[in-house]
Amino acid sequence: MNQSIQPAQQQAMAGAITTPGIVAIVDDDPYISCALGMWLELYGLRATHHTSGESLLQAIHQEEGRLVVDIAVGNDVQLPLLGAILDLNLPGVTGIELAHTLRDLAPDLPLTIITALRDDERTRYGNLPPGICCLKKPFDLDLLEDALSLLLQ
Repeated sequence: MNQSIQPAQQQAMAGAITTPGIVAIVDDDPYISCALGMWLELYGLRATHHTSGESLLQAIHQEEGRLVVDIAVGNDVQLPLLGAILDLNLPGVTGIELAHTLRDLAPDLPLTIITALRDDERTRYGNLPPGICCLKKPFDLDLLEDALSLLLQ
């Protein structure tokens, strides 16, 4: 192994392990997902990106009464799930279905739904679980900050 690469890899892994947790961004638009990840970094938070609800559900499990996310394939790197930003109109499991599942697993997990759909289009996906904000794209980041205030403190 190249010795000059190894310290950088160790430093990256150490940073991942010492991070208090991670926020899931579930959106099939890579630009929105990336932008939200950079926004979370401004608050010192790390993001895990998923293009479908199924992808996130495969990456999480309960451990010692909390949800954790497997963030590295083939490694035992897991971080507590601190919250999630979910697109409503996802392929497969919808954002609302995913929100209900996450609420069942972790009732106090901060969740926010984002969507480009109008209110009348959104209603066909069902009702949001209680306490979840739904923001219409494009949204003001101040509104997202308000929706995730518990997470960003």
